[in-house]
Amino acid sequence: MGNTTNPEQWAAKERLRFIERSAFWCGLVNRSDLQRVFGVSAAQASADLQMFQELCPGALVYNLKKKRYEGGESMVCKLHTPRLEEAMAFFLSEEVTASPLMREPIGLDMGARLAGVVLPVREASAAVQRAVFLAVLHGLPVEVHYASVAGKTDGWRTLRPHAFGHDGYRWHVRAWCEKNGAFRDFVLSRMKEAKVDLRSAPTPPPEPDVDWETWETVELAPNTELEPEQRAAVDRDFGMKGGKLTIQVRKAMLDYTLDHLRLPLTDGRVKPRLLGRVGSA
Repeated sequence: MGNTTNPEQWAAKERLRFIERSAFWCGLVNRSDLQRVFGVSAAQASADLQMFQELCPGALVYNLKKKRYEGGESMVCKLHTPRLEEAMAFFLSEEVTASPLMREPIGLDMGARLAGVVLPVREASAAVQRAVFLAVLHGLPVEVHYASVAGKTDGWRTLRPHAFGHDGYRWHVRAWCEKNGAFRDFVLSRMKEAKVDLRSAPTPPPEPDVDWETWETVELAPNTELEPEQRAAVDRDFGMKGGKLTIQVRKAMLDYTLDHLRLPLTDGRVKPRLLGRVGSA
């Protein structure tokens, strides 16, 4: 849609996307919405609505009685990809505004309509994150002071990291460990300190990380112990086709994926839990 470095063009695109989002998710949009949210004139708002209708004919229907534009039932978005999470942030949040250009949040005190699981913050210091990131980016070794739960050790070790992975809860770095002589996953939040020398020469791992480079095909299906109606619900929930769902995952990330799906790990064990509940306030 043209040169995105032009601020005026970028602002115009944002307003057009706002029209489409509002029509699709809220079912309506009006000239006054553009004026209030973006601080533009009535003439500019009218021009934006006209431009949108030229770009997306049939997407808006004008309700003469209510004096507003409404999104058609068969409306197809052309300027953005609809996502529920985005709609929630735009239209159901008290704090999030839809664009840096907007003068006001769109939602009308609707924060009570959103809730999520509150998890403890698990991240390393900015200094640790920076050191590890630089090591991955430039192929450098990094010294880390690491507290290991599995090995029950706490001390310095040299890593040769090459990639990051997210297990759904926290970030870890995939690295060759000089101490263990193997590739391991190191949780960033367990690193007390990290040191990298940008003047040192790149030092790649001594061998390929086969588990990282290998892709596994995982085939999922509803539990056969469920009733037919329950299996049909699971099928629909996961978007399965023919009662099966196939996903591709790196071998190094396979157990994390299975654990997220509450399935036994590749060796049959169930991942141990690190926390216990002591009570509720």
